[in-house]
Amino acid sequence: MQQPEILSLAERLIPAYHSDDFDLLLNQMTKGEAPSVKFLVKMELNRMMAPCYKSIDLRGRVNGECRQYELAGRTHWLDDVAFNAYHKLTNKFGGYTEGVWEALFNTHNNFRVMKQRHQSLHSESQPPEKPLEVEAINLGFDLKRKENRLKVSSQLEIQLDSNQLVHAVTVDLSPSGAKFKVPSAFDYKLGEIIHARFVELARTSEIEGIDQAIPYRVVGIDESYENDAVKFLRVLKLDNSNTLATVIEQYFKSDAQKARHDNQDKIIRARTRGYEHIFLKHTCSLPLFFSGDQLKLVLMTENNQPIWHYWQDERNQQALSSLFNQDRMSQLTRPGLRGSSNVLYSFTHEHHGKTHFFSMMMPEATREVRQLFWHVGAKKPSWKAFRLSVFEMSDEDKQALSHHSTELDLDPNTLTHCGMLQEISDEKSSQDYLLTEKPRLPSSSLNQFKHARTPEYDPTSLYFDAKSRRREPRYQFKSPVELTTDDKQVLVGHTDDLSKHGVRIILSEPSHLKAGDVCDLNFKELQLYDKRVPLNSVPYQIVRISPDGRTIQLSMMEESFTLRIVAFLGRLIDYNQEKLVAKKELLPSGELLEGLHDILLDKVVSTPVYFEKRRGNLKPKVIGVNFPLPAHIALLAKLGEEKSYSLEPIYKGRTNTLLAMPMKRIEGAKPQYHELYLMVIKFGTRIQAVESKLSSEFSNIKSRIKFIKDAQASGEFFAIRVLSAPVLDPMTVLMHKDLKELNQISQAKARSLEKELHDVVGYGELTDITEEVLIRLELTK
Repeated sequence: MQQPEILSLAERLIPAYHSDDFDLLLNQMTKGEAPSVKFLVKMELNRMMAPCYKSIDLRGRVNGECRQYELAGRTHWLDDVAFNAYHKLTNKFGGYTEGVWEALFNTHNNFRVMKQRHQSLHSESQPPEKPLEVEAINLGFDLKRKENRLKVSSQLEIQLDSNQLVHAVTVDLSPSGAKFKVPSAFDYKLGEIIHARFVELARTSEIEGIDQAIPYRVVGIDESYENDAVKFLRVLKLDNSNTLATVIEQYFKSDAQKARHDNQDKIIRARTRGYEHIFLKHTCSLPLFFSGDQLKLVLMTENNQPIWHYWQDERNQQALSSLFNQDRMSQLTRPGLRGSSNVLYSFTHEHHGKTHFFSMMMPEATREVRQLFWHVGAKKPSWKAFRLSVFEMSDEDKQALSHHSTELDLDPNTLTHCGMLQEISDEKSSQDYLLTEKPRLPSSSLNQFKHARTPEYDPTSLYFDAKSRRREPRYQFKSPVELTTDDKQVLVGHTDDLSKHGVRIILSEPSHLKAGDVCDLNFKELQLYDKRVPLNSVPYQIVRISPDGRTIQLSMMEESFTLRIVAFLGRLIDYNQEKLVAKKELLPSGELLEGLHDILLDKVVSTPVYFEKRRGNLKPKVIGVNFPLPAHIALLAKLGEEKSYSLEPIYKGRTNTLLAMPMKRIEGAKPQYHELYLMVIKFGTRIQAVESKLSSEFSNIKSRIKFIKDAQASGEFFAIRVLSAPVLDPMTVLMHKDLKELNQISQAKARSLEKELHDVVGYGELTDITEEVLIRLELTK
């Protein structure tokens, strides 16, 4: 028998070494072999199981940072991989033995082991550039902290509920909580009460009580995506002792040290907030705020306007309020439900010049009715699928808005929930919904999903910025007018407000006009002021009409002769500035935006990616994440090196389709979407390979379905909706405020951050649509 086979036999017999039937097992496993084999196996086992009295020092031997540990009365220098392996191996070998010592000098990240595998990390050649590796920024991470955290790496001992003793290291400490780095060899549970002894602090500090165990509750368990040997525990202190507060206070031995720590924290926070502001200004999701089952407030951004305009009928009246009917909202806001998410399907139907909206939420219909809805709706160009996520607002969230009742023209104390409306599918994937057989149901079965034409209320809409969106100021102005329609019908009314290029009028009788219609306006009274200007037939296009058909907002059409009319109206406004009253635009204050910023950032339902231009090419720079990471983002974290995230599966080979073309800096450019499919091939829990394809790259639906089935069989399947859009102006009012505050700490840091944010020229979002794709293709398991 060869030496490797002898070692393999010895390895398999380790768990039985101390058992009574060890000799029986040894005889069975060496049956038929030469007597020397049994002797050699036993000799190897005795060597491996012999107690070890040597210390381990891996400094300079492994690819990882080593720390000093006191374990079983001996001092060792171990990295995270060896530290985790120590716990596993001492459990396997029954203590600290020669076999443990040997294994810790042969971990997979040992330089000698890697050199033998031709993977030495000591090569002097420069590592290849990885343009699709990005830095991760934790959105909202520092948002709701009520105290500073001290970043300190110090050894501690943790006793679990199971009485197991775990050696760990602090990541940060605060008077009321902490974050610990722990070996992944143990089983940790959310809500578990653990007792921590800060053994290193006890040796170096004389503070009373620091040597006593402190009880904590585990409130979060985070994976380490760059190192599977460790995990991170987020814990909350349960007793009322102020021991750690004293430790933190002692750490800052002078006011200068404390100020330096606080300033560094502010610099990091300002940079994070800069990317948060860009996200909230450019997100394609539509943030919503509810009072019970009524939609009260909608937050507009640069990129979510297509969703807002989709829900406008031929009069430009909003149908959003009827989208969230009482029955639908009661399912999403049940008492005790902190958050919920559901898929909404919708389409519009034109009948006698009127736009009718139909929408259906997944639980509202049987499978047959849903299939009928798909077959009717997916044949229309207005077909959409949305995901609606609704979250209960905390008392803290309500308090943040409670000071803005006058500003919002509503009582913020009545707001109960906020939500996000995301588009996750459109007419480009409509054929997927027609694969199922059309059920034999009458079309009238869908009438229950038809929206009311007249909304009961109109939600307030705000932009996430305090900049005016108006082209020019509007003024209250009442003057008689006559409106002549295309079919020569004359309607009488008067102006309500006026600007150089627009007007709002109120008719004496209801009309049947719709948005987009062209008409002529006769300013009967203004014509008397200057008969040289043709004010008796000014061409306007209708922008919006009230539900009663009387209040109409119009925009002047650009013709050569209308320049004289614009000039006349400009003079009229300028000469009467003292008499005219400007109509106020509803602009949010900085304080209100701060409140909305705080509420929305921990309810992110998609992952933002920020792009810069380097050497003439667009490259991803930063990805914004929230913990715990969703599965598709955890995949990107595992594929990245060290703390970077790899975006190669998404963008590699597709930079023209997903970056260059959609991110051209063209005024009025609209966001572009692509569906991307990922096949993750796994061996156990390890990722062997990742294959990705855009849905447009498949030759037909059959090949796409085969790809999905192969992915499900060999590992994991993900469907991601990739958004791409240009960033024309990354700055916001809140961002300028943050930069001004940072400038007081460090002018150089403020200038550097401002340049970094100005360099952001592209914005993307990654949204997981796996479940919806599997449902529409009926591939759910």
